[in-house]
Amino acid sequence: MIHTYIKVYLLKNIVGLLVLTMFFSCEEAAKKSADSQEKIPNGETYNFRLIYTDSTKVRTVLESALNKDFSTQKFPYTEFPKGLVLKLYDEQAHENIIKARYGIYYLPTQMVQLRDSVEIITYDGKVLKTSELFWQANTDWVFTEQPFEYIDSLQGSITKGIGMDFDKRFTHLKAHKITGIIPVKE
Repeated sequence: MIHTYIKVYLLKNIVGLLVLTMFFSCEEAAKKSADSQEKIPNGETYNFRLIYTDSTKVRTVLESALNKDFSTQKFPYTEFPKGLVLKLYDEQAHENIIKARYGIYYLPTQMVQLRDSVEIITYDGKVLKTSELFWQANTDWVFTEQPFEYIDSLQGSITKGIGMDFDKRFTHLKAHKITGIIPVKE
């Protein structure tokens, strides 16, 4: 009889421990899934090409091997994980090109972040190279806090430094820490 009592007691404890373990493991899994939202895009577009026109004139051409749309997230964004090429055209149809191996556009703040081999090439021979670049779309202001190289072939200058900001036309440049050859007009 004592032997049967011990078996029943052990069986109840083992079952209780199993139920308790399963309860806590399920609770931990539920907590993990609630804390970490899996980012699933609304859509993916391969060999993406977007042409923006205004008054029958092409203003912008955006090309990317892959575009992921996350516009239903709490903080919506559009991602270009395989890079992008952006061609911008002004009133005189001058072409300016922006290239990056990765890009992301945050919809609520209208902030564009470009990373990995970012390069801007203007129609008049100016080239900016950096590892990361931000563009505030609503103010048309561009900036980086990373090392950069700015080449102005018209003036024959190569400027290197860390951190710079400028308007989208390269007319108001402010380099934070600079080195290199900077021509000065007298």
